[in-house]
Amino acid sequence: MAKLYYKFGAMGSSKTASALMCRFNYIQKGINVLLLKSKLDTRSKENEVESRIGLTAPCISFAENESITELYEKANEEEKIKVVIVDECQFCTKKQIEQLREIAEEIPVLCYGLKTNFKGELFEGSKRLLEIADSIQEIKSVCECGKKAIMNGRFVKGLLVTDGNELEIGGDEKYRSLCWSCYKKEQNKAIVYEKILKYLKIFDNMDNAGEWSGDTAIDNIIIHTPHVIYDEEVNNFINDFKSFQTKSPQKVLLIDDNIATLRKISMKDKDFDYMMNLISFTLKLEKSKPGLLKTLIEEGTITKWLKQIKKCVN
Repeated sequence: MAKLYYKFGAMGSSKTASALMCRFNYIQKGINVLLLKSKLDTRSKENEVESRIGLTAPCISFAENESITELYEKANEEEKIKVVIVDECQFCTKKQIEQLREIAEEIPVLCYGLKTNFKGELFEGSKRLLEIADSIQEIKSVCECGKKAIMNGRFVKGLLVTDGNELEIGGDEKYRSLCWSCYKKEQNKAIVYEKILKYLKIFDNMDNAGEWSGDTAIDNIIIHTPHVIYDEEVNNFINDFKSFQTKSPQKVLLIDDNIATLRKISMKDKDFDYMMNLISFTLKLEKSKPGLLKTLIEEGTITKWLKQIKKCVN
């Protein structure tokens, strides 16, 4: 049946392989197929569609300013085209998708591609397809954690980036398909990395993180409880890392709430999540054990933890 089909998925979901297998099935039955792809996809030869698993097929490449209608009509003159398949359809312009919509009034048009870019925003071509396609189908893939992948994360030097040009061609060396939870976790890693670099310099050889005081004012009432008036840099550290605190870090850590235990924790094989829980745990303990953070900063324990987090990110 003549329809406009949109089949989307995250990177690595075998979209191109699916498109090539679909083409093969039609050709095997003697049906002529016009295979198209955007010239913006430079990962393979210009007039060839290639999947990650090694499947290839000849195609016609088109530029952003070219008319797909004209390409179809020219191909149809040479051999009667019964089906049009478009790979990497997210790179199509709105006008080109509308041209495919018109072709789909006569023959089936199957579009394969991404839905969103590395920022989680719709591509121009994807947006128009979602608006006017007859059939929309998701080609599912999994995140590295096992959950469904919905985001296309772009990485530079191991860190997720959310700013930059929409178009930056690359494969597994630059992009990873992630679930929402892992995407947010990678976002946090990138934010934490910048903060770690700052506090590593500040805390290195810090001799005095703050001064002890016996009094504190709460709602104009003086409470005679020893506490530490921390330096501005330490207060900034506390506030910055509050946004990364977890609700029950001790359940993850399975450690005692005393300074001796915190000092003895080995950094061997400790991952990013463990280290962030460790800092969360310490900041929570500061409320019931005033001066804990002061001691850990001045003796270099916090610096050791920050170095481990930096190592995890890299």
